[in-house]
Amino acid sequence: MITIRKSEERGHFSHGWLDTFHTFSFDQYYDPAHRHWRSLRVINEDRVAPGQGFPTHSHRDMEIITYILSGALEHSRQHGQRFCDSARRRAAYVGGKRCVA
Repeated sequence: MITIRKSEERGHFSHGWLDTFHTFSFDQYYDPAHRHWRSLRVINEDRVAPGQGFPTHSHRDMEIITYILSGALEHSRQHGQRFCDSARRRAAYVGGKRCVA
Protein backbone atom coordinates (compact mmCIF):
# COMPACT_ATOMS: atom_id res chain seq x y z
CA MET A 1 0.00 0.00 0.00
CA ILE A 2 1.25 3.49 -0.82
CA THR A 3 1.01 6.08 1.92
CA ILE A 4 1.04 9.79 1.10
CA ARG A 5 3.49 11.71 3.27
CA LYS A 6 3.26 15.48 3.04
CA SER A 7 6.38 17.63 3.37
CA GLU A 8 5.69 18.59 6.97
CA GLU A 9 5.47 14.89 7.93
CA ARG A 10 8.89 14.02 6.50
CA GLY A 11 12.33 14.45 8.02
CA HIS A 12 13.57 18.01 7.48
CA PHE A 13 17.02 19.52 7.83
CA SER A 14 18.38 22.92 6.89
CA HIS A 15 22.14 23.10 6.56
CA GLY A 16 22.30 26.67 5.25
CA TRP A 17 23.37 25.69 1.74
CA LEU A 18 20.95 22.70 1.66
CA ASP A 19 17.28 22.59 2.63
CA THR A 20 16.20 18.95 2.48
CA PHE A 21 13.19 16.73 3.19
CA HIS A 22 13.61 12.96 3.59
CA THR A 23 10.75 10.58 2.85
CA PHE A 24 12.60 7.57 4.26
CA SER A 25 15.29 7.19 6.91
CA PHE A 26 18.39 8.88 5.48
CA ASP A 27 21.57 10.40 6.88
CA GLN A 28 20.67 12.02 10.24
CA TYR A 29 16.95 11.26 9.92
CA TYR A 30 15.70 7.93 11.27
CA ASP A 31 12.08 6.84 11.27
CA PRO A 32 11.60 3.10 11.90
CA ALA A 33 8.13 3.26 10.31
CA HIS A 34 9.56 4.75 7.10
CA ARG A 35 12.86 3.08 6.28
CA HIS A 36 12.19 2.18 2.64
CA TRP A 37 9.54 0.90 0.23
CA ARG A 38 10.53 -2.40 -1.35
CA SER A 39 13.90 -1.75 -3.04
CA LEU A 40 13.40 2.05 -3.05
CA ARG A 41 15.60 3.53 -0.34
CA VAL A 42 15.70 7.29 -0.86
CA ILE A 43 13.29 10.00 -1.95
CA ASN A 44 14.71 13.37 -1.03
CA GLU A 45 13.54 16.85 -1.93
CA ASP A 46 16.67 18.99 -1.95
CA ARG A 47 16.97 22.74 -2.44
CA VAL A 48 20.61 23.62 -2.97
CA ALA A 49 21.88 27.20 -2.67
CA PRO A 50 23.45 28.65 -5.86
CA GLY A 51 27.13 27.83 -6.17
CA GLN A 52 26.92 25.16 -3.46
CA GLY A 53 26.66 21.39 -3.51
CA PHE A 54 27.66 18.04 -2.16
CA PRO A 55 31.29 16.97 -1.94
CA THR A 56 32.42 14.16 -4.23
CA HIS A 57 30.72 10.92 -3.22
CA SER A 58 30.04 7.53 -4.74
CA HIS A 59 26.82 6.49 -6.49
CA ARG A 60 27.92 2.90 -6.91
CA ASP A 61 25.07 0.40 -7.28
CA MET A 62 22.48 3.20 -7.30
CA GLU A 63 19.96 4.55 -9.75
CA ILE A 64 19.28 8.25 -9.31
CA ILE A 65 16.60 10.36 -10.95
CA THR A 66 16.92 14.12 -10.74
CA TYR A 67 14.21 16.60 -11.70
CA ILE A 68 15.23 20.24 -11.50
CA LEU A 69 12.44 22.75 -10.90
CA SER A 70 14.50 25.90 -11.39
CA GLY A 71 18.09 26.85 -12.05
CA ALA A 72 20.67 24.28 -13.07
CA LEU A 73 22.62 21.46 -11.47
CA GLU A 74 26.19 20.53 -12.27
CA HIS A 75 27.21 16.94 -11.64
CA SER A 76 30.94 16.19 -11.60
CA ARG A 77 32.32 12.69 -11.66
CA GLN A 78 35.53 11.56 -10.00
CA HIS A 79 37.12 11.07 -13.42
CA GLY A 80 36.71 14.74 -14.34
CA GLN A 81 33.53 14.48 -16.42
CA ARG A 82 31.01 17.26 -15.81
CA PHE A 83 27.32 17.35 -16.71
CA CYS A 84 25.00 20.31 -16.41
CA ASP A 85 21.25 19.76 -16.26
CA SER A 86 18.76 22.62 -16.37
CA ALA A 87 15.23 23.23 -15.17
CA ARG A 88 12.37 21.03 -16.33
CA ARG A 89 14.72 18.36 -17.61
CA ARG A 90 15.01 14.89 -16.13
CA ALA A 91 18.35 13.19 -15.75
CA ALA A 92 18.99 9.68 -14.56
CA TYR A 93 22.26 8.36 -13.21
CA VAL A 94 22.48 4.59 -13.39
CA GLY A 95 25.54 3.03 -11.82
CA GLY A 96 27.27 6.42 -12.01
CA LYS A 97 26.60 6.82 -15.76
CA ARG A 98 24.32 9.59 -16.99
CA CYS A 99 21.26 9.05 -19.17
CA VAL A 100 18.95 11.96 -20.06
CA ALA A 101 15.22 11.38 -20.51
